[in-house]
Amino acid sequence: MSENSATIVTGVSLLTVFIAKDDESYMAKCPELDLVTEMDTKEDALRAMVEMIMEYAEDYKSDEGTYLNSPNRAHHKPYIDAISACNDEWEVMELLEVRYAHLYL
Repeated sequence: MSENSATIVTGVSLLTVFIAKDDESYMAKCPELDLVTEMDTKEDALRAMVEMIMEYAEDYKSDEGTYLNSPNRAHHKPYIDAISACNDEWEVMELLEVRYAHLYL
């Protein structure tokens, strides 16, 4: 390997984020955590979703007992543990598989 070459290493995606265009806005949805956001651009929608995922993980960890006793939130714990182990926003983004889609109503 030459001194100018680099290796890109990726892990397995843990969470999916779908970004769909809806008229003049973009919706981002993370089905594993039941989170949805809507913004004016696809970049803003993704950024807002990453922030929402991080905030949800903080809330979950701060009141874990309540979330673990919730039938529709208890199964989020492995995701929350992985998100909480991240040191920054970039590491959270490495957990995501971003897919672009159409929204049909």
